Amino acid sequence: MIRAVFFDFYSVWMPEPFGQYLETARQYGGPVVAGELESLVGRYYQGEVTPADLADNFEMRLNRTDISAQQFTLQESDISPEVAAFMRELHGHFVKLGVLANLGTQEYKLLTDFNAHNPVFEVIASPLAFGLKLPLLSKEVFAMALQAIGEPPRSCLVVTGNQDYQRFAEGLGMSSLTFEGMPKLRQDLEQALAAEAA
Repeated sequence: MIRAVFFDFYSVWMPEPFGQYLETARQYGGPVVAGELESLVGRYYQGEVTPADLADNFEMRLNRTDISAQQFTLQESDISPEVAAFMRELHGHFVKLGVLANLGTQEYKLLTDFNAHNPVFEVIASPLAFGLKLPLLSKEVFAMALQAIGEPPRSCLVVTGNQDYQRFAEGLGMSSLTFEGMPKLRQDLEQALAAEAA
């Protein structure tokens, strides 16, 4: 029975701002440039690099003067009111909700502040939040998230647009849904929860 749902952040709540630039680096910058920028994004998710540092490096390495820190800076207004309303609806099904994602310092603060006046999440989990210098897709990070939400893997569902994340979670015994837009997510989740209740 599904008792908890974990949401990825960027593939569900908002578009990931670095992805298009990392793809450009892979296609046109070569493996060295792509590797350096991927490493930098990893350090960002560990809280070691600021959005301004990312923008400066992407601008310089990709020779793109159109990249600025503002593109990588998040506001609470970036979170759709539709998402917040949907999360509150899910609580009506007596399901625990969490975020389990790569979160830099600003993402973690944004979600924590959001949750302070829209209390929908029992857990906001990431390697940074747990103080772990590990990738998101590691058994240790997922184990700590499961412990924090108080449910075993078989009682948890993950929602993500990232296939690697989905496969990893399924390998740990968690169910998954592919995020394909909010209307489909609403339909799929409501069907999954109704089937569990029947």
